[in-house]
Amino acid sequence: MTMTEFEHHFRAMGTEVGLWLWSRHEPQARQALADIEQFFAQTEARLSRFQPESELSQLNRSAGRPFAASPLLFELVETALAWRERTAGIFDPTVLKALMAYGYDRSFEQIGERLNRDNISAPTISSLKPVQVKLNRAEQTITLPPEGGLDLGGIAKGWAVQQAAQRLGQHGPALVDAGGDIACIDRPPSGSPWLVGLADPHRPEIDLATLTLRNEAVATSSIARRRWRHQGTDAHHLIDPRTSAPALTDLVSVTVIGPALPAAEIHAKVTLILGQEQGLAYLAAQPALSALLVTSDDRHLLYGSFEKKAYVYSTNFANTFINWV
Repeated sequence: MTMTEFEHHFRAMGTEVGLWLWSRHEPQARQALADIEQFFAQTEARLSRFQPESELSQLNRSAGRPFAASPLLFELVETALAWRERTAGIFDPTVLKALMAYGYDRSFEQIGERLNRDNISAPTISSLKPVQVKLNRAEQTITLPPEGGLDLGGIAKGWAVQQAAQRLGQHGPALVDAGGDIACIDRPPSGSPWLVGLADPHRPEIDLATLTLRNEAVATSSIARRRWRHQGTDAHHLIDPRTSAPALTDLVSVTVIGPALPAAEIHAKVTLILGQEQGLAYLAAQPALSALLVTSDDRHLLYGSFEKKAYVYSTNFANTFINWV
């Protein structure tokens, strides 16, 4: 029996999700795809800060007292805080107050038009001190300080995508793409790698290149779309914890290829916040990564073995690249 490619699309976590699975068994494959859609819905219902009854929202409302967390929430919060230490605070799940102060208090689908129309004026926030979150593993409780809050958007989606790919991979070669966060298992039966288009952040209607992937993950962090005006200047959704304000960066997008999500997602976000010079230095300290950095003046910086993993369409595109080893 030959293998057939099955495809399924739906919307979750504020983005379009695409699933691809090669299998010899149609009923099992279609059920597996449906199960992954349900998995995303359940994960969003538990971890979204935009859903008032989610477990994360309940945790945020319990600030100041211990909160009995599920194993999943406890694990993700613990992991997110470990990444805060590893990135010297550049990745920080505790910047929720700053996000909300700049108007990002609901999903971008709901607030984007209001922000652009009203030119919202957020209160001035001084640099936040690192929020101390207490974890009690024995009792599996999380205690936020009074007025504290967590946003797991920088890690939850990547975790969900990687989990989904591994679950689908039990049925055959699989790829999951949730708004540019991508994880794949094995490769199609033809022997060719998975082919994934990489959009140009300055001209999203065209692709910069096509990535060739096998048992890898891809994450793109970008400030090209989620933008608005704040007190006469551009603002976006990536908060720099050092200033408690949208990051002042000379990068528009960062794409990272690595072994798995959510690590690739975190590396992309940290690199973008740090900017070109410090971002490349940060990447140099990380193992087994390839990256493409697109600057605000439309230069393209390659890091690691990125060009070995991509088909480049245009000689003009190739000539704009600077290679970093």
